[in-house]
Amino acid sequence: MAVYGQVIALDYTPSLMGWADHFARLPGFVYLDSGSGQTDAEMEIVAALPTTSHRLQSYSGNLNKWMTAIEADIEKGVVGYDIIGSSATFTGCVSIGALDYDSAAERLTGQSRNPSRSMAGIFHWLLVTHRETASTEILFHPDCPDPIRRQVCTVVDSKQPLEPRGYRLSTRFRTAISKPQYQAHIERIQDYILAGDCYQVNYAQRFETELQGDPWSAYRATRGKLAGGFSGFVRTASDHAILSLSPERFLRIQQGVVTTQPIKGTAPRHTDPALDAELAASLLNSEKDRAENVMITDLLRNDIGQFCETGTVTVSELCGLHSFGNVHHLISTVEGRLAPQVSAGQMLLATSPGGSITGAPKKRAVEIIAELEPYPRGAYCGSLFVLAGRDWLQSSIAIRTLEVTGNTLHCWGGGGITASSHWAAEYQETIDKVGPIMATLEAADQCSGNSIPS
Repeated sequence: MAVYGQVIALDYTPSLMGWADHFARLPGFVYLDSGSGQTDAEMEIVAALPTTSHRLQSYSGNLNKWMTAIEADIEKGVVGYDIIGSSATFTGCVSIGALDYDSAAERLTGQSRNPSRSMAGIFHWLLVTHRETASTEILFHPDCPDPIRRQVCTVVDSKQPLEPRGYRLSTRFRTAISKPQYQAHIERIQDYILAGDCYQVNYAQRFETELQGDPWSAYRATRGKLAGGFSGFVRTASDHAILSLSPERFLRIQQGVVTTQPIKGTAPRHTDPALDAELAASLLNSEKDRAENVMITDLLRNDIGQFCETGTVTVSELCGLHSFGNVHHLISTVEGRLAPQVSAGQMLLATSPGGSITGAPKKRAVEIIAELEPYPRGAYCGSLFVLAGRDWLQSSIAIRTLEVTGNTLHCWGGGGITASSHWAAEYQETIDKVGPIMATLEAADQCSGNSIPS
């Protein structure tokens, strides 16, 4: 006999941002955010107070052992329990976590760049809003510990969100490398391309400042205009948080159907509608950007094809134009049917890091990134994910992502480098992507010092 959890229906709201403020100070707080809601992201999730946390370092950096432990805990909360709530998705037990880029890249390079912050919490309750059913609900799994249940209900019954604590930047963002260094690295990549080592490498530069105060307040300052459909805030520890404004889906697995949506091709937005339309049309017709997108789409098609039933992988959209708050993008959609012997968690590990943020061929591109980028990427270009069973996964590519460690705030901007790339244009593209994020954080705070070079 199936066992059901408890459902508390709330007034429907398409965004959980207001509810997130209620829970933001609790340990293990996460908010999976769909931004403006104008994307195909189906839901938003708020959670905190995980029953268990799995940190990759506790498994000596072994990703397979880490994911096996996560999936075992999820199986305990799924088998014998029935789906509850209008979302027709959850039993009330899920894993929400962050897989950093470097942990996944190490499997390809054999090089460890920094202690991993990859972690996943096991949650026995969720606050979910589901757009298809226009429902907002709190779901409690039958195994949710009573102290957690009581604390959640107390927060909900209080009706009052906590006042944001605010934040302050000690200086404006500064670059980790100079423009001459950036130029030299781009030219080195092009030497590798001309030598036949690779076709494309995704190169990123890092920006840094010091943040005093609450990372959640910094996320709130940026998400209104800049959050993409696969954004999120994850407080992994008291001294560490991930602030992601990503527009990019990595893997969606539901009812055996696998979907991935790589982004390649970027143009800035313009406040003048006519000029904005010109920029969008220019991107859509750009041979360089379309070639990059097709190359990475083929890489992703091959990646997921290794774990899907033979003959089921298709490209349903190629180089579609999608517009966001600060940029236009070209996005493709690849779909397939998950092979029955493969779990969603296994597929996440095996296909990470995502091809859209590495290059092609993936292994050589990752090796070149490790050689030329002077610092580890950490959460940037990793993945935020929610796992709810062997065949249910939602995950992002953590681009437009900031990471707070202690009082240090890092932000990255990158792009795909090909033989036809010009270093100055590529540099500007990184600013087009993350400049508005950094400028918004600086504008919301009175900070001193020099800004990033334009």
